Amino acid sequence: MKVLIVFNHPAPYKIRLFNELASFFDLTVIFERKAASDRVPLFYSNDPIRFNVQHIPGICLGKENHLSVAVIREIKKHPYDLIIMNGYSTLTEMLAIRYMRRKKIPYALYVNGGIIRKESKIKFRFKKSLIEKAFLYFSPCEEVDEYLMHYGARSSAIRHYPYSTVFEREIADFSNLKNENVRRKESLGIPDKTVFVSSGQFIERKNNLELLEIWKKVPENKHLFLIGSGKQAKIYQDFVKNNGLINVEIKSYMKRSELLDFYRGCDAFVTLSKEDIYGHMINEALSQGLPVISSDKVVSARHLIKQDENGYLVNYMDHDSVLEAIEKIGTNDFSLEAIKTAQQNTIELMVAAHVKIMEEKYE
Repeated sequence: MKVLIVFNHPAPYKIRLFNELASFFDLTVIFERKAASDRVPLFYSNDPIRFNVQHIPGICLGKENHLSVAVIREIKKHPYDLIIMNGYSTLTEMLAIRYMRRKKIPYALYVNGGIIRKESKIKFRFKKSLIEKAFLYFSPCEEVDEYLMHYGARSSAIRHYPYSTVFEREIADFSNLKNENVRRKESLGIPDKTVFVSSGQFIERKNNLELLEIWKKVPENKHLFLIGSGKQAKIYQDFVKNNGLINVEIKSYMKRSELLDFYRGCDAFVTLSKEDIYGHMINEALSQGLPVISSDKVVSARHLIKQDENGYLVNYMDHDSVLEAIEKIGTNDFSLEAIKTAQQNTIELMVAAHVKIMEEKYE
């Protein structure tokens, strides 16, 4: 079965998925760009690629946009049994979808996440024209189904997959978790503290300044690590210094393997993001036995977090509820439930779901 996937840039979490799918299909992936402009070089891995890959010529615009007709040329040149558009927001993707619509070439739409926003009627109709004519939709959860159906997707054409960036072998061993936690805390020099961690881009949308504001009211025996990179790094550093937050440390971006390892010295993950169309960090934190405190604006958190079982969903504007959740984390052990959730959302299970969907017979 010849499959074509069009994706914006070679994000490492997609490379892992595509490599596994290449064991089942004759897979070609077109990457529009070599990198997104807002990603640090360490974000991209050097993992071997086991599928056919094409980096197409074109014009890179902004953080992720791209303009090229090379996808159309590839579709004209080679017949594929299945074409999957992993997006519809770049000019390249829009041109390809409009071409396939005109030529009545079936295409599937792959969606990692989505948030319904207020928008003009013109923008809504244009997005609807790109989304509603796909014959098949890959969706990670019911929250994303609502987004797709808002733009005209048929519920009968939506198929679910467990969205993950973690292999089963990377999930922490619960039986050894406490020993690992103690050992790593000692190496960090904070053995007697409850350690919280937050990782991601240092940008306004991630809302870390509000988290730091809240941390001014948190006892000193609760330590916070902020890990990442971005334009707001200096702002965070100045805030910590000016407010005398001795229980907050800011660390630069870590490779994923280093980050998962670091998590094992922590006790909980926290994010007050104002918006995430999905949010890989939730699944990754759970995989290392970390209960999660998350804003209810993170789609993956709404999907994966079970209140009072593996974490807490909070309103990021309600500081009292955030502080209450931080306090509860210290008195509840949600590690086992966190790991159980991660075990239900692995790359292996995601691949199995993809294979089943892609081999399904469609009328």
